[in-house]
Amino acid sequence: RLVSLLTGWKNSLKGVGYFLGSALLEVSYELALGFMIGLIVIALPFAIFGLSKDLGTAKKTNATFREIFVLDNWNLTCLSVARLFLFASRDFWFEVPLPFYLRSPDCNTLGPEYTCSPDADDSCLRGAYCDPSLDYCTNINTGGGCGGPGLNRVVVGAFLGGYIILYGQVQSWTPQLITGPLKQTPPNKMTEVFWGLVNVYPTLIAAIVFYASDVFINYYLPGMITWLLVIIISFAVIFAINSSIHSFLVVKYAASDKVAVSVGVYYMSNALGRLTGTLGSGFIYTYAGEEITSASGYFAGTDARIGLAACFVAGTVSSLLAALITLKIKDDDGGLMCGGCTIIDDTKVLEEGTDFDESGQQAQP
Repeated sequence: RLVSLLTGWKNSLKGVGYFLGSALLEVSYELALGFMIGLIVIALPFAIFGLSKDLGTAKKTNATFREIFVLDNWNLTCLSVARLFLFASRDFWFEVPLPFYLRSPDCNTLGPEYTCSPDADDSCLRGAYCDPSLDYCTNINTGGGCGGPGLNRVVVGAFLGGYIILYGQVQSWTPQLITGPLKQTPPNKMTEVFWGLVNVYPTLIAAIVFYASDVFINYYLPGMITWLLVIIISFAVIFAINSSIHSFLVVKYAASDKVAVSVGVYYMSNALGRLTGTLGSGFIYTYAGEEITSASGYFAGTDARIGLAACFVAGTVSSLLAALITLKIKDDDGGLMCGGCTIIDDTKVLEEGTDFDESGQQAQP
């Protein structure tokens, strides 16, 4: 519970930062940057004088790279690889494609056909920009595509910040509100497999809706916003439950004499998953959608709807891979409960006469 509480509140504070950053950018970039520097300056004395000087120092000798990257803990290795794909499943669509899509204007309101006046704030609709040198509505960022709701920075920041705040709070209270009532505390391998498979559904449904729903094809703005809220909220809740279970399992599977190293390697895979998702999403979002050109030949950008849908597909595949890799963990204790129902009995599925230690290695006779 303590691990979930600390990591959850940490993530919620990140969400507040998203919202504040987007709001301050509406004023100026310099103000947002200065405010961020100010927060760091305020926090610095607490870190310098409040934390123990022994933190981050080796008790005897520093570990070598060879010692750090020895993958002799099967369960932790499987969990780390699963963590990579779990976080890629989010960042394939969240970090880059979603804000670009939310900011992108309607493709059908761009080009010389839509004249405007720079002096009138509302002469261009839904995120389009009135270029004073051309006197018609343009896409200020064609690289971000067109076909989105064209929201302003503060609203986009509210979407992203709200997701992270909700994710952090659900992560904090997962043992009390979710896994506890379902009798899945303490969680085990099968608990994570179950929730990992549930994690597939939000992005799978999102991909289908973006590809095939008339709401997005015909640009029905209220329906688009409603669907986006449903997708973001449902994924935030389910993803937070998965992350909370992972945080418990990494401590469970870490070798008792190498906890810091084990947790460090595990969170390194977390960062690698985010890097994979972020870079992959940029490529997919940019090249999945076809180029949109107006009747007069104006290039409005690529199709953001198809680009984001393709990113949701990539996220779905990553979620499925994370759940399947988790199945390889050699820990079948505890079974799987879902409230009063027993889904999997509390038995070990092991070869007769074989036992494994906590790290997943075959015990010596």
